[in-house]
Amino acid sequence: MLLKLMKQNLSSLSATVTMCLTKHPEVLNPFWYSVKIASAHIIVLASYSAYGKYTPQYEWLEAELPKVDRTKTPWLIVLVHSPWYNSYNYHYMEGETMRVMFEPWFVKYKVDVVFAGHVHAYERSERISNTGYNITNGRCRPLKDQSAPVYINIGDGGNIEGLASNMTNPQPEYSAYREASFGHAILEIKNRTHAHYSWH
Repeated sequence: MLLKLMKQNLSSLSATVTMCLTKHPEVLNPFWYSVKIASAHIIVLASYSAYGKYTPQYEWLEAELPKVDRTKTPWLIVLVHSPWYNSYNYHYMEGETMRVMFEPWFVKYKVDVVFAGHVHAYERSERISNTGYNITNGRCRPLKDQSAPVYINIGDGGNIEGLASNMTNPQPEYSAYREASFGHAILEIKNRTHAHYSWH
């Protein structure tokens, strides 16, 4: 019975993906893509697909970011699975290599917010970047940067493993708020310059 139910669900998912790709042929790879919804340009990246220089995902993002027209879509939002800034001991620094590859572009193109999951808890950062670091200057901490996005880890929707409650202490300066509890969030884009974000 369980196997039959799983096959039905997978068949449903396959039909949904096929329908989406048929309706939107510009989406060539379902693991990284962009969509424009109202005044938001949303980019979805694949944390577990290759993203190093000259890989298809790298080249796609390099071409995609300059296409963002802030007069039509003033909000630029990115979704990833593994968080780039995470002060929990769970999955700590798993997103670091992707951050090193793409963060300079996120600052250059002024991404507004990056949503991640993976860590089963909630955390919101200040607007920060760690793009000033090089091996000789010793600046290895993220700094406040008004051109950088806010990073939100929202992997707290519930799961069989339970909450990620083991946090690094003291709380890093870049971490504006964190809480090990289940919840959800709502992002309401009000107009070209204002949005309301709430976490429950």
